Amino acid sequence: MLHDPWVVARIRHDDREPGYIEHPALTYTAAFIGEEAVGVFMAIQHSPWEVEVHAALKRKATHYARELGCMFLDRLWQRPELMRITAPVLSTLPSAVNYCKRLGFEVEGVKRRAVKVNGVPADVIYLGLLRQ
Repeated sequence: MLHDPWVVARIRHDDREPGYIEHPALTYTAAFIGEEAVGVFMAIQHSPWEVEVHAALKRKATHYARELGCMFLDRLWQRPELMRITAPVLSTLPSAVNYCKRLGFEVEGVKRRAVKVNGVPADVIYLGLLRQ
């Protein structure tokens, strides 16, 4: 999934090529439409009360993106101690920022010039979703 050309072009930045990461605090959840894998959601457990999330969806998942995202978030909220979900998004992806907002996230801050995308400094926008 993380090697799909359309996905790679959207999530890649100069510090790290997209790919699977082995880490004890990181879990992957596959997104399916029927029998076809169309995306992956990643959750990094920072503490019992905070999870950082990332999404990589194939182009054909666009129509179902909100539903898939809601299903993933519902699964995370099953953890009773979880209080917040954080989503860092490259500023070069305004559609990803809008996607997070449609899922209920709010912009909490910007880390200016935090990464380079194709050699050009870019900001990282931090969005948060709190248990209400």
